[in-house]
Amino acid sequence: MTDALSEWWHSFADYSLKGCAPRYEAMVRAAADDPAVMAVGAAAPPEAHVPNNLHAAARYLLLDGADHPLAAGYEPDFQGDIGRLFCDFVRSRPDEIAALLATRYVQTNEVNRTAAIAPLVNLVARRARVETAGTRLALVDVGCSAGLNLLLDRYRIEVGDTVLGPADARLRLTAECRGAAPIAAPAEIAWRRGIDRNPIDVTDDDEARWLESLVWPDHPDRLARLRAAIAEVRADPPPLVRADAVDGLRAALVDAPADLSVLVVTSWVVFYFDEEQRRALEATILGADRPVSWLAMEMAGIVPGIEVPEPPPDAGEVSVMTLVTGGAGRPTTREFLGFTHPHGAWVDLVPH
Repeated sequence: MTDALSEWWHSFADYSLKGCAPRYEAMVRAAADDPAVMAVGAAAPPEAHVPNNLHAAARYLLLDGADHPLAAGYEPDFQGDIGRLFCDFVRSRPDEIAALLATRYVQTNEVNRTAAIAPLVNLVARRARVETAGTRLALVDVGCSAGLNLLLDRYRIEVGDTVLGPADARLRLTAECRGAAPIAAPAEIAWRRGIDRNPIDVTDDDEARWLESLVWPDHPDRLARLRAAIAEVRADPPPLVRADAVDGLRAALVDAPADLSVLVVTSWVVFYFDEEQRRALEATILGADRPVSWLAMEMAGIVPGIEVPEPPPDAGEVSVMTLVTGGAGRPTTREFLGFTHPHGAWVDLVPH
């Protein structure tokens, strides 16, 4: 078991971390080569076998006051062997880490993904206005974590030269524009709901700490954005529902006001579903008795039936932006919208 897990962790480092997170890569590879650390990870529930969970459990304990040299690894000027320190920390606190792995999940809520999502929400709203004049949106975020992306209309977002959102927003997000200029006409979000099997309530300091723990040590800018987004949510929290993705979506489609066009958003969530869950989610969207659009920011192949071109050769790891529409007996449409960095650092949209 541990040998297979070790091999998978090295594959994860090869695919997801090279060139973008050297400290975190060193932690993952050191852990993968340490049998005692792998034994702690392997003893966790299967959904907690990913490196992010083990890292977050260790970081959570550090943020909670644990005294260990690993804490210095998160400082900007750190020059030591963070992989060795990480393994030493895990070996020194196996029971505390195991308890966290048994009850916590990877629920990274990278708010800069909103820089990729918001322009496409605007695209859906523009199309809705053309089809049914004056249509407003009901926004449903499936796998919402803390619901940070539900507040996309409250952030100031700059994608290249395109600027979205209020000028006085407390959180500003930026993304490099590598393709077509995004839709700038703002969507009117009249109703919103987040769905998660274990939603994170960031008004609770302990839960906010777990969300912060999921940020890799190489990305202090992400941590600063996260803390600003948490402050925004605490000022006016969006409604979050604890539910299975499909059951929660079915309920949301009933509860959303009938005069609103429903937009379902997923971002690196369906990737974790098994095949049966993926089929059920799509069937719920396409079989709804009202028009529904599904905007997905996922890995290639997660949303079926869409021809996705090869990404630019120098893009590195990418997310694929797709749109599926259906419901109310309408013909199903499936559309490739573009590529984006998994954390929203850049956006490469096709013209619309």
